[in-house]
Amino acid sequence: MNQAIKVRRRAFSVVPDDILADERLSWRARVLLAWMLGRSPDFDLRIWYIRKVFRISQQQWVKARKEMQAVGYFQQERIQGEKGRLQWVHFVTDTPEPPSPQKPPNGKPCAGEQSDGSPIHGE
Repeated sequence: MNQAIKVRRRAFSVVPDDILADERLSWRARVLLAWMLGRSPDFDLRIWYIRKVFRISQQQWVKARKEMQAVGYFQQERIQGEKGRLQWVHFVTDTPEPPSPQKPPNGKPCAGEQSDGSPIHGE
C-alpha cells in the first residue's frame, strides 16, 4: 500500500545574507527586494500588488526601485509587444548586474574617436 504524505508548513523565503546586509540599499529597498526574491518563479509579480502589500506610495516604490536599479538587482527593459506597442518588462535578480549603459537622449550614437583603452591622463 503506497500512501502519500502531505506536508503542512508555513510559507517562507530564503534570501542570501549579502542582500539583507547590502548597505547600498535602504531598509525599505532591502525588504522589498527580499520579498520579491522570495516569491516562486511562477508568481505573477505586479507593482500595484507590491505597493498594496507593503502599503507604500508610488513615490516610495520609485525611490526603492531606483536604488535596486542603481546596484543592479532590478532591471527594466522596453520591448515591442503585440501589435507593435511598446511595453516595460521588469526583472529582479539575487545576483546584481551592472546597469546597461543608457542610450543618448536622441537615440543616436555619440560621436567620438576610437580608443585602444589606454589611459589618457597619467602614466
